[in-house]
Amino acid sequence: MRDTLNDVTDRYRDRRMNARVNTLDRQNVRLRDEVSCLREDLNDERSERADLKKALQAKPTVVKKTGLIRLLLVGGTAYVLGTRDGRQRYDQIVGWVRSMRGKMERSADDAAAEVTATAVDVSDRAERAVSDTQAAAPRQS
Repeated sequence: MRDTLNDVTDRYRDRRMNARVNTLDRQNVRLRDEVSCLREDLNDERSERADLKKALQAKPTVVKKTGLIRLLLVGGTAYVLGTRDGRQRYDQIVGWVRSMRGKMERSADDAAAEVTATAVDVSDRAERAVSDTQAAAPRQS
């Protein structure tokens, strides 16, 4: 019986040790994968740093003067033509805004006059109604 108990205990220890070894193997594989990914990232960053270093150490290229002259000529022409057309369009927009402002002021004045006239009319009607009721009141007594 003692031998059987020792056999069972040994098998249990073996299974437990095998399970632990398997777990550690899986963790080891996972860690190896992470390390390889990190190495790849590090190598990529090192190559990018080397590329940047080369770019910073390289001599700048010289701009040809013909390109600069062409740029100034085209830019000047565009500026002159743009300012002529731009000024005309600006004047057109300003005129439209001023006409709209005038229309709005006239509309506001007309509305104010209409409100005043309506208020006077209502006030007159109210006075007539009050005077009519006062005149009718002594007759009923």
